[in-house]
Amino acid sequence: MNSEDCEAPDPHRPRSGGRKRTFGLRRAQSARAGVTDRTEDILTSILNMAAEGVIVTDGELRILVFSGGAETIFGYAANEIIGRSIEVLIPESARVRHREHVARFKEKSATSLRMRGRLQTMGVSRSGAAVPIEVDLSRLTAPRGEIITAIVRDVTERAEAERSLAAAAERAHAANQAKSAFLAAMGHEIRTPLNGVLGMAQVMAGDELPPRQRERLAIIRESGESLLQILNDLLDLSKIEAGKLALEDAEFDLEDLLTSAHASFSALASQKGLTYRLKISERAKGRYRSDPLRLRQVLHNLISNAIKFTTEGGVEVAVGRRAGQLLVEVNDTGIGIPPERLPQLFEKFEQADSSTTRRFGGTGLGLAICRDLAGLMGGTITATSRVGAGSTFRVEIPVTRVRREGGRAQTQPAAVRTGGDLSILVAEDNPTNQIVLRALLEAVGLDPVIVPDGFAALEAWQSRNWDLILMDVQMPVMDGPAATAAIRAIEAAEGRARTPILAVTANAMAHQIDEYTSAGMDGIVAKPIQLEVLLTAISEFTSQMPGHLTPWGTGSATAKT
Repeated sequence: MNSEDCEAPDPHRPRSGGRKRTFGLRRAQSARAGVTDRTEDILTSILNMAAEGVIVTDGELRILVFSGGAETIFGYAANEIIGRSIEVLIPESARVRHREHVARFKEKSATSLRMRGRLQTMGVSRSGAAVPIEVDLSRLTAPRGEIITAIVRDVTERAEAERSLAAAAERAHAANQAKSAFLAAMGHEIRTPLNGVLGMAQVMAGDELPPRQRERLAIIRESGESLLQILNDLLDLSKIEAGKLALEDAEFDLEDLLTSAHASFSALASQKGLTYRLKISERAKGRYRSDPLRLRQVLHNLISNAIKFTTEGGVEVAVGRRAGQLLVEVNDTGIGIPPERLPQLFEKFEQADSSTTRRFGGTGLGLAICRDLAGLMGGTITATSRVGAGSTFRVEIPVTRVRREGGRAQTQPAAVRTGGDLSILVAEDNPTNQIVLRALLEAVGLDPVIVPDGFAALEAWQSRNWDLILMDVQMPVMDGPAATAAIRAIEAAEGRARTPILAVTANAMAHQIDEYTSAGMDGIVAKPIQLEVLLTAISEFTSQMPGHLTPWGTGSATAKT
């Protein structure tokens, strides 16, 4: 090898190992650059694939990143919006609120912060159309400045679905109101002729009639009362479904209530040759606070069913009390219920089978209403049964005892002393109802003055003093509540004594009774008029006057307002 081919060692030249390390450093730098480029590609791919819009701004809210999802939502291309203020995407009417929202968000001291909760707002597209959006925000304070990232979702479909649901709910509400109004109107229209049928049947029952005619009259009355019960069930069902059935909180004597409810079916049980017993434990006797009207309704339905479905044997009503619960059992020896039908027994329009409906009649609403009423009172109702051996219905309802001793009033016979000195004004526009009211009142020695509308009642009231006014509600010229309000206003202005005013009406739903109370009425007697209920109401409001009516029964049957 020539000397020229040999090169003296250069002390400043790196060793071969150094050359390898330099090459490795350059290769690592090149690899990192490749990874960085690749990361940017990956992020760009993710941004463009995401359905959500990703918008990144600096601290001055200038747009730095505008993803493909954002382009789809707002209609802008990234190259025509990057560098512009985020407010270009916000409706002018919402920009002040948006600035305040972002300012509160930026006040937080953390260097990295994600907003809790999503912001529901409106955006505006390139075409100027409003876009419902949902936004998540995060903020990062980096060395090169603040970055705010918004994840934006187009919620147009959701908003439309919510609007559709709201519209459907509104339509359902309107339909429910229409149904309630229809049922109230139909209730009034059906009760009015029933008032004529049942009212005159009661009057005729006091006449001398041959046995054959009396039997026929009894059938007319029973049929009318059955029709009235069906109407009442339908109206109750409507009120329960609409959430408008309000419970009363009144004091009552339990033994009185049970004895009265039991006595209502004594004649029917006797006709069918059934034994019929009422057992009340000493522990249960006393006075309570609850809704006596609805408790009586539950008892009536259960006792009526027991007698209806029992052809031999008997029916027993047993009542006790345990741990603040009133326990009522209605036992019968009737046809019984197949076990597979028990779970559906308390559903609406259900009976044991179709042959039951054909044989015994009924709508299948009674037990459903009992279940709902018991539930509204905080209680339960259950049933056990064996086919051919009878059924037991058990009701448990929480009640508040007022005192242990009942202090029962003695039941007086259904009779009245002469009431000829009692001055009663009746406002009623329906000719049939006028005849019925006059006949009912004259049958007990009362001589009412009848006028055809509220304005005539107001004039008659001003002409003399009256012991009581029986006021229809729906009348021409001036309706009952308006006439009552006018009377109360004059009484207050002139210092006149208050005249008791009772609504006598087929419109007896809870919200209607509230209207009568607001107008100044003192109570209500519902049509069709039951003579005993009417006389009890008259007696209650005229009891301070000597020589007037003797109250029937043990207490008022009016729906006090």
